[in-house]
Amino acid sequence: MALRFFCPIFQEANEMNIHIIGGGALGLFFAAEWSGFHQVTLQTRTSEQRDRLQAEGIRVIEDGCESIHFVQTADSAPTETALTVVAVKQYQLDAVLPVLPAHSSVLFIQNGLSHLRKVQEIPHPAVYAASVMHGIARQDGRTIQVNGRNTTKIAGVKGGSPAVWESLCTPQLAFEWQEGAKEMLLEKMAVNAVINPLTALLSVQNGVLADNPHFRSTAMQLCEEFALTFPGRTAEDVFQSVMDVCRKTAQNESSMLSDMKKGHETELDAIVGALIAEAAEKGIQVPAFTLIYHLIKGKTPALMKE
Repeated sequence: MALRFFCPIFQEANEMNIHIIGGGALGLFFAAEWSGFHQVTLQTRTSEQRDRLQAEGIRVIEDGCESIHFVQTADSAPTETALTVVAVKQYQLDAVLPVLPAHSSVLFIQNGLSHLRKVQEIPHPAVYAASVMHGIARQDGRTIQVNGRNTTKIAGVKGGSPAVWESLCTPQLAFEWQEGAKEMLLEKMAVNAVINPLTALLSVQNGVLADNPHFRSTAMQLCEEFALTFPGRTAEDVFQSVMDVCRKTAQNESSMLSDMKKGHETELDAIVGALIAEAAEKGIQVPAFTLIYHLIKGKTPALMKE
C-alpha cells in the first residue's frame, strides 16, 4: 500500500539544504516549490540561464496567476548539501553522476527504466527515484506553466527512508511513498511509451490520440505490446490509463514532441528503446514499437521545424 504525505496546514519543519541539477521544467518546479521552506541551490547547464534566474527568479504561472521565486544558483553542489535532486534527461546522466556530492542523498527524476541499473551502483548512502504526476511545461529559461497538480511518487532504490519526504512536502506539494522503484516507474512508463512517441511522430497534442479512432487503434496495439513485455497489467488497463491521461492533458504537448520541434535530443532510447531491449531479452516481438522507434529515429529535427 502506498504511503501518502500531504500537508494541508504546513507546520515548520527542519530546514534542509537541497541542490537541484537541471533547469528544465521539473528542476524549476521543485526549486520554486521548496524555495520558501528550505535552502535551495539550482545548477543549470548554461550560464545564460543561470544569470537570468539569479537576476529575475523563477516565474510560475498557475490558474491564471503568476508568482516569482528567487533561488541561489550554483555551478556545483555546496558542501552542506543534504539532498541532491537530479532533474536532467536520461541521456545527460553520464555527465552528472561523476560530479554528485559524495555524502548527500540523491533523488533521480527521469523517465523510463534504463537509469535504474546505473544509479544502483553509485556509492551514496540513500538513493531515491521519482515519478512526477504533475503537468509542468517550461516556457522559457525562467518560466514554467503548471497545467495541473497531482502528486510525486517516491521509491527507494537503495537505503533511505519515507520519513524524509514527509518533511519535504509543502501546502501545495504532496509526496507518495512506493515500495518498489521499478514497479513505480513502469506505471508511468506505460503511459509515456505510448503518448510520447505517437504524438512526436504525428506532431499532435495529447488529446488528439483519444479523439481520432485510427490513432486510438494504434495506441491500443502499443498497449498490447507493452502488456506482453511487462505482464503486471492487462492491455485494457494500460489503454485506459493512456486514454485518461490524453483526455486530462488534451491541450498539452508531450515532452518528446517538444524536444523534436526544438531540435533537441529526445528520450526515445530511454523509453521505447528500453522497452524494445526488454522484449528482445524475453523473446517477445513488438513490431509496432519497433516501427515507431525507427520512424522517429529517421525523422530529422529539420523536418519538425515547419
